[in-house]
Formats: sequence, structure tokens, C-alpha cells
Amino acid sequence: MNLRPAAAISAAIVLTASLGGCAMNTEGTPDPAGETSPDYLSRFEQVFPALVEQADAGLLIEDLREQSCLRPEIEEQHLETRWLGIAANSVPDSDTANAALDRVGAWLDAEGWELQDEITSPPKERGDIRVLVYSQDDVVLTATYRESGQPWVEVLANTPCRENPPEHQMQRSELDPDYGISSQYYQDGA
Repeated sequence: MNLRPAAAISAAIVLTASLGGCAMNTEGTPDPAGETSPDYLSRFEQVFPALVEQADAGLLIEDLREQSCLRPEIEEQHLETRWLGIAANSVPDSDTANAALDRVGAWLDAEGWELQDEITSPPKERGDIRVLVYSQDDVVLTATYRESGQPWVEVLANTPCRENPPEHQMQRSELDPDYGISSQYYQDGA
């Protein structure tokens, strides 16, 4: 059973709230990119394998890429982007899910991430049961235990939207499952 759509919807809601609506941004002022832009690719490539290992729950990296913040009908998707990382998987039971979140939280604490919020809901048939929201510099990360027919754990991180020069090329990490697949937005598929 593929739970990715439900996970993506829930994660989008949490992150939209925590980032003030960066997703699909076409108004306002995103952070300008430039020579002082952080190296998100390297940072995400260091953090996500460590999070997967720390969770010890069989999480798989689903996305590790730069993605557009613009509406899909805008042709120049590369002009405003953010970095996105997602690792997720189903787990056998609620004890495994909670233990995975505990381990992820402990690792983030030790690495200097700041806990912004912890939301715990009573167990129910479907929906988010426990959500940890962390930040470090300008990266927001959520670790979520969700019930979607079976327990599910997801770690999702993203950055604020940034404006890019016209020559900017969006990137995917080699750890992204779509790395190397042909795409008009990513050169790694060329």
C-alpha cells in the first residue's frame, strides 16, 4: 500500500504552517540567492543518511532535491527554489514508530538542532499521532509518526524559497531515487 500521497499532504500542511506558506510562493520576497547561499546539497547529503541510520526503522530516502516554489504553469521553475528531503517508510507498530522518533529527536538535539514544537495526539485510526518540529539555521525538519492503515514514520526537511539567477540549474542529490532520470529541470539525467 503506497502511503506517499497521504504522507505528502500531511507534511505539506505541517511545513506550510511552520514556514509561513513558502510552498507555491509567487508573492512576497524569498531569500535572495547568491554567493552566500548555503551548500544545501552537501548538508542534506550528510543529514539524511544519518537520520535514516538513527531512526533504525527502515526509512528510505524518497526525495533529496531542489524543487521549485513556483506554480506549475510558470515555465522557468528554476527561478525560485528550495531544498527538500524526505525519508519515510511503514513500521510494524506504534512502539517502533515512537522509538524511531525518540532516536531522531535525540540525534537532532545532539547535533544542535532546536526543537520548535512537539505535537502529540491521542491514537486514532488515521492521521498524525506525533510530530517533532526542529530547526537549524534556515532548515525546518519534521519527524512524524502517522497512522494510515498502518504506522508510518516520515522525516521531512526543507529550506526557505530562494530567488535564483536565470542561469541557475536545479540539482538532485545522487541519493535521490530519481537521480539520473531524464528531466527538463535537472541536468543529472542528460
